[in-house]
Amino acid sequence: MKKGNLNHTIVAPFIMLDDKQSSQPLQRQIYEGLRLAILKGDFKSGARLPATRPLAVELGISRMTVVNAYEQLFAEGYLESKTGAGTFVASELPETLLHTPENKTQSANKVADAPRPLNISAHGRWLAETRYADVLVVERASKFLPFQHGLPAVEEFPFEIWSRIAQKWQKNPRREVLGYGEPAGFRPLREAIAAHLKSTRGVNCDYSQVIITSGAQQGLTLAAKIFLDAGDEVWIENPCYSGARAALLSVGANLVPVPVDADGFDLQAALAKSKIAKIACVTPSHQYPLGVTMNLSRRLSLLEWARQSEAWIIEDDYNSEYRYGGRPLAAMQGLDRDGRVIYLGTFSKTIFPSLRLGCLVAPKDLAEIFTLARSLNDLHSPLIDQAILADFITEGHFARHLRRMRKLYAERQKILVEEARKELKGLLKLEKSDAGMHLVGWLADGISAEAVSEKAALENLRVLPVAAHGFHLESCNGLILGYTSFNQQQIKEGIKKLARILKGMT
Repeated sequence: MKKGNLNHTIVAPFIMLDDKQSSQPLQRQIYEGLRLAILKGDFKSGARLPATRPLAVELGISRMTVVNAYEQLFAEGYLESKTGAGTFVASELPETLLHTPENKTQSANKVADAPRPLNISAHGRWLAETRYADVLVVERASKFLPFQHGLPAVEEFPFEIWSRIAQKWQKNPRREVLGYGEPAGFRPLREAIAAHLKSTRGVNCDYSQVIITSGAQQGLTLAAKIFLDAGDEVWIENPCYSGARAALLSVGANLVPVPVDADGFDLQAALAKSKIAKIACVTPSHQYPLGVTMNLSRRLSLLEWARQSEAWIIEDDYNSEYRYGGRPLAAMQGLDRDGRVIYLGTFSKTIFPSLRLGCLVAPKDLAEIFTLARSLNDLHSPLIDQAILADFITEGHFARHLRRMRKLYAERQKILVEEARKELKGLLKLEKSDAGMHLVGWLADGISAEAVSEKAALENLRVLPVAAHGFHLESCNGLILGYTSFNQQQIKEGIKKLARILKGMT
């Protein structure tokens, strides 16, 4: 597009002319086409229109026909001319002048009060009626406000190394990453992930079971679609990750909330509520959001339940890379001898969220089914991004980055706990944890977590209530505080703000 004077962009209108047998003159067709486009807002006030000569050439008609159409629009107030600049859509249209503000408001309300009926599927109606789509957008919008959780320290990422690898693939890319790839993902990345998961998480798999996803959320959605029919019962932790809840509800599953205690997911409580569950959706290594770990006895019991019931376990291993003390914990999938566990991982917490790469490890006999489902979803993730990540892992940069981040995050958690004890004593109880990217702070009696969250938002703080992630958890009066993405100064200033809020509510 060319730029005219006064920084106005020339708008090239699309006008569909009727065939030559039409009873409506060409001049009238051009006039109606332009007038309708202006009223619809396709051409905004101040938009510059093409001169009559080039428009006539484009439409294949005489210039005088276009001139006559323009003149009629000038006469009716839709266009205005600026000497030496050209022809523009008028700053105030005739229809605007004919309506009073009251009439405009009434007209807008009338339209808003009468939504058109939608002929859509049951799934479409669920999306239209549920609030989960809005919740997920809000929770994932990364504004990097203290104490938003789930965000890595992106400023500490080794972008110079990442850029060097990226340049290699982007400057002289091989043909294999420029065409269509395997739906399961770039094989070198799948091999690198399989090796990494074996050595660090005890996952029992080879590359053929690894499917590259657009983060853990896509893996959850694929599993829900493959395993569940409408009405099937699913055990889900209470509280839980809201993205898992949304994925399961989207296929019409009947969710059975299961309490979580100091030892993690309570299988006996689950069996007391339902004995026909088809799936158990759990975060055993670091329960979200409470941060507890499912002990070995319960893990083995859950695996035995899945074997006997021919049910499935979705293991969301979302941030297990970050463990700061104690013995390393193996993934539940590594204990599975019957192929009942679907393992989910993500690089959003270890690289950066916008990369949108994760992985799903499927049982061998389900790998092809998951691959087919993945291909129908969006074919595959961007190949060059996968190739860059594969080299980043195989060259050892990923492991070194994780070691650095574990040390940094342990230091930041220590600062958060110390500042909370100093500034929030008697208001918020915050204890250190051996793992994770956030802590849960428990509020003193009489202080509402929801009210604190709302007031904190006005102070550019993001502290979400634990109860927002569960089912009927009114008594669960805690706040989630992320610390990994914030330096010492940000943590200290954030805690001081939070202290002022809490003191003002007592």
